[in-house]
Amino acid sequence: MSTSETSIDKVFKEHHESLEKLKEWISNQDHIPKNIPRPILLRYLKVCNFDLEEAKKLLDINVKFRIKHQYLFADRDIDSEEFHKVSNTVQFMALPKKTKDGCTVEVYRLVDPSLDYFSLKDLFKSVFMIHDLTSLKEPNTNGLIAIFDAKNFSIWHFMKMVSHAPTVINFLQYVQEADCIDIRQIHYVNCSSIVSKVQRFIKPFITRELSEIMHFHSSNYDGLHEYVSKDCLPVDFGGCEGTLDEYMEDTLSNLRKHRDFITNNDNFFLLKQ
Repeated sequence: MSTSETSIDKVFKEHHESLEKLKEWISNQDHIPKNIPRPILLRYLKVCNFDLEEAKKLLDINVKFRIKHQYLFADRDIDSEEFHKVSNTVQFMALPKKTKDGCTVEVYRLVDPSLDYFSLKDLFKSVFMIHDLTSLKEPNTNGLIAIFDAKNFSIWHFMKMVSHAPTVINFLQYVQEADCIDIRQIHYVNCSSIVSKVQRFIKPFITRELSEIMHFHSSNYDGLHEYVSKDCLPVDFGGCEGTLDEYMEDTLSNLRKHRDFITNNDNFFLLKQ
């Protein structure tokens, strides 16, 4: 048994009673699935500092949000034309190496600057798939560091965001209020004046706390390295690890490996109103 497996087994054992109480509570909630895997339940407890009542509240909010906004969660199909298009337009992944303080690093990069397949709905739907997969594979993470590469983001992408404002607002509401993630840092790299427009656009819909952990960097990655060690970063960002192209392939491979779990609606919510 590896060190990491031993460590996570210890966490499961230490919080066994809370996990059982959470499962018992779920059994009495008609709108919450009964087959949520233990790693995901542990993730809810971890994000809530193992406060059982807070974990119940967060899970309840999460499921109700998914039921209300099914277009961002339901009918996932990683073999669909929509997913194929968006995954060739935007790269989205959790990096394999966590930071020294145990945080997971996620990266989002626009690789095709054309607008042909830039669908915010399909993009956000894919991002939430990655979050669900990460919750399953990294239940004991100490938080999330998100990196957005704005290199190919243009005024036309921004205008598309504005024209789909309700979808953007729903995305922001979910990650701030309903997702089982503890966002520690947000970094924008390869920034241009367009990023400032994006920030002004989303400012009314984000909390002051979220705004305060946002950091903006030019094409020089030295500023990013002050927050995230090169040891965790891909060579694309001046790091010491692999490439984003390689990690995207790994991400797609992991999605395929867990396809039945990720694409089954009932694993995350019951489609009842």
